[in-house]
Amino acid sequence: MPRSQRLLARVAGVLYLVTHVTSVTAVAAYGAGALTLGVALELALAIGCLGTGVVLFALLRKHGEVRAMTFAGMRGVEAAVIIAGALPMLALAWLGDAGASDAEMLTQLHAAAFLLGQGLVISVNTLVLAWLLLDARVVPRALAVLGLAGGALVLASNLAQLFGAIPMNGTVAGLCAVPIFAFELWFAGLLIVKGLRPVPGREPVLAG
Repeated sequence: MPRSQRLLARVAGVLYLVTHVTSVTAVAAYGAGALTLGVALELALAIGCLGTGVVLFALLRKHGEVRAMTFAGMRGVEAAVIIAGALPMLALAWLGDAGASDAEMLTQLHAAAFLLGQGLVISVNTLVLAWLLLDARVVPRALAVLGLAGGALVLASNLAQLFGAIPMNGTVAGLCAVPIFAFELWFAGLLIVKGLRPVPGREPVLAG
């Protein structure tokens, strides 16, 4: 892999790790009542999401431009939804003495954004990315298959939460998120340590 591509791969891997760290710590911050810190962490999360979309588009466009562009665009959508979801929490932090009903409404707005952005959108994102990685053969096949399975499982889980079939953010939802979490950590580590596998003789393609 050329040096510039190797650098891009490392950046993408680091950004993926940033999204994991900020998403987990944001939940912890909100749980501890540190609302402003949680909002700041979600802003960093949104920037990380957008960054991974841009960098991976640069890395993968020659293997399937339409799918690479779809992934990048949906990462932008995910980032926008995350920021939108953080706004009610910022309002709650500024209100300070909000009544119980107002606090509940703002918290539910954040939960709805979480379900949409870090649930439904990210599951479709992962399916598109894993499909592209599988076709491009730039990562181990097992990694791409894990991404497909994880994306499908999270999509099913979040649709079930959306329609009230399973509890929001309950045990079942948490277990369904494990494969996609493992996929992203494995992919991030691979990008940082090795980068994408070269595919000799493959010409760039324009169709997804």
